[in-house]
Amino acid sequence: MQFRLVRYFTFASLAAFIVVTSLLGLAQRHIAIENMIELQESNSINLTKTFANSLWDEFLPFVKRAGTMDREQLHNDPEQRRLLKEVHALMRGLNVVKVKVFDLNGLTVFSTQASQIGDDKSSNGGFLTAIDGHIVSELTHRDTFSAFEQEIENRDVLSSYIPIVSPHNGRIEGVFEVYSDVTPFLASVSDMTWLVVGLVISLLGLLYLTLFFVVKRADNIIRVQAEENSRVQLQVAQNEKMASLGQMVAGVAHELNTPLAFTRSNLSMLMDFVDELRLPLKWGGRLIGKLREDTSGEVHLKIRLSERTRRKLADLDNDLSPEQLQEMLSESLTGLEQMSELVVNLKEFTRLDRAKIADFDINHGINTVLYIAKSAIGDKIEIVRCFGDVPTIQCAPSQINQIFINLVNNAAQSVSEHGKITVTTSCVDGNIRVEVEDTGQGIPEDVLPHIFEAYYTTKDAEGGTGLGLSISRDIVLEHGGNIDVESKIGVGTKFTVLLPVEQRSGQALAA
Repeated sequence: MQFRLVRYFTFASLAAFIVVTSLLGLAQRHIAIENMIELQESNSINLTKTFANSLWDEFLPFVKRAGTMDREQLHNDPEQRRLLKEVHALMRGLNVVKVKVFDLNGLTVFSTQASQIGDDKSSNGGFLTAIDGHIVSELTHRDTFSAFEQEIENRDVLSSYIPIVSPHNGRIEGVFEVYSDVTPFLASVSDMTWLVVGLVISLLGLLYLTLFFVVKRADNIIRVQAEENSRVQLQVAQNEKMASLGQMVAGVAHELNTPLAFTRSNLSMLMDFVDELRLPLKWGGRLIGKLREDTSGEVHLKIRLSERTRRKLADLDNDLSPEQLQEMLSESLTGLEQMSELVVNLKEFTRLDRAKIADFDINHGINTVLYIAKSAIGDKIEIVRCFGDVPTIQCAPSQINQIFINLVNNAAQSVSEHGKITVTTSCVDGNIRVEVEDTGQGIPEDVLPHIFEAYYTTKDAEGGTGLGLSISRDIVLEHGGNIDVESKIGVGTKFTVLLPVEQRSGQALAA
């Protein structure tokens, strides 16, 4: 199946742009929120320092004696109202919506929301962190929130727990909790995030359009190069097929020459004999004419022969009988049929429709290959056919023929006189299994891993190009199959080819 570069680039780019834009937006939002929290923490610390400098001495009595007072006493203490007014005055114009003060035991000794005075926060994580000397903040969204005895809705609130350290002994004396309304800040962060996302989308869109035209241009170039490469591969494969066939030319010529020779001899003898029969045939024709003209049923012949005619009759060869003539013609027809069969097999083997997919009888195809190969191999090497009952397969027949002519040709070159080549076919798990086994010299172990590499050969310059097995492997793989080899020095080599009965949908069969 052809790789569609533009389509994959488009999908991959859009996916990448979505991921990048999302990550950048999230990163920008995260950084902005972290900066906002850091800024608000700094403001809360400054506010706490202001409280500590101006009001802590007034909060301190509550902190020290909170354990001796119950919730109602803390709530009704007249100092609470005065402190609340002073805190309100200090927070005026700020985004602080609530302030709470805890003693070292987590008891709420002061809150701008009076109902929370006396609450126990000893198990609160923020309080515990502050008691250990660390500042911690938490951002939450509140549907409703009590601030200065009033309810506010749908707000983003940042709560900061800040330890109060005594300037005299450096010990922690209490904890401030400051609630800040950061809703406007988060709204600006969201606006900034969308602005960044829009800017990123615009820049990535511009980058995409630039790359799209570059990729489309590259895809066109690659497509042209692929088509040219396919043509080159087709030509290389065809040249290799012709090279394999060329190695068999002598045998094929012999196969054609033998029937051609005796057919020519028989026809020459028949022409000479027909020439000698010219005079008898002439007389026989006249006799037949007389018999047709005479109606009495009785014909009298009076033949006068010249000396020249007598000599011709004396030289007439009467040894050839009609039966012999029929035998000579039969032999001539047999020779012509042999030549016709060889030509048909050669034409079928050398055809150029390599990419055409069709139902193919692999036993018939291998038989064609072996017929041609036998012309070159002769009778010195035994060829054994062990064909099983196999179904037709969907393939490019010309390419499949090339696989087996390469394998049989290699086997014939490896086998000495009186050796044997066995070709076996069978059907295994939806695949056609073809084994080409020889009793040749075998392939050395150091050579075996390289035999399917293009241009790798151990033969001399006239023995081969080193492309036969490489092309065969490519053809097998393009058909969705597999090829394997087993070899043992002095014993022989066996190539096993597996080809699926049904071609995979969309399978590309390149040369």
